[in-house]
Amino acid sequence: MNPKICVSITPDTSSGLAICSRRAEELSADFLEVRFDKLHNYSKALKELSKIETPPLIATNRPFLSHKIPNSRIDEQLFNVLLDGVNAGFEYVDLDFETGNLASKLDQLRRRNAKIILSTHDYSRTPNLRQLRSIIETLRSNKPDVCKVITTARSAADNLVVLNALEKNHDGIPLVCFAMGETGVWSRILAPFHGAPFTYASLEKGSETAPGQPTISELREIYSILGPQEKVLR
Repeated sequence: MNPKICVSITPDTSSGLAICSRRAEELSADFLEVRFDKLHNYSKALKELSKIETPPLIATNRPFLSHKIPNSRIDEQLFNVLLDGVNAGFEYVDLDFETGNLASKLDQLRRRNAKIILSTHDYSRTPNLRQLRSIIETLRSNKPDVCKVITTARSAADNLVVLNALEKNHDGIPLVCFAMGETGVWSRILAPFHGAPFTYASLEKGSETAPGQPTISELREIYSILGPQEKVLR
């Protein structure tokens, strides 16, 4: 087994995007998630990116703390950036389940042949197994290409909860599921061994886009040590 890794980046300039993208390609990232959260003049950045050979691209636009401020106007602005990403060649879009007018936005993405990662994030805790199963079923009812359920680990046991949820629910629509935070790092590492199509990493130390995110180099080293195991935990 060769676990796949998505490198997540948050550039603020077009030159920064180009540098990060080339570096991700050099490190053999399987996917590259571009967070548009801080990117200035993204139209120029997209033009520059089109000139670079990259891994398959995931467009994400999730400003910090925006999940606490529901606002339809902000939702539309964020979504329009994602559409521009698709038009520029992004293969995937990470769309938050809490996005307003979700059905219409999913339809717009499908009409553009974008692959949809429908995601939900719990920034305070890890729900129990029954609650996670309900969340997964709700996401799947929207028929995305990938479901993504991210929690926050408050104890080491939360790693087992999310890995158990992944183990029991990864058939059918692919599921990415792990816990954020330093305590949840093992769920990030082991998620591919429990059915996740990929896990997330930062490009290097100091460029993490979420708490507890290891670097792609660290993950590659850990996976080389673990070897070709199909299952690591039960």
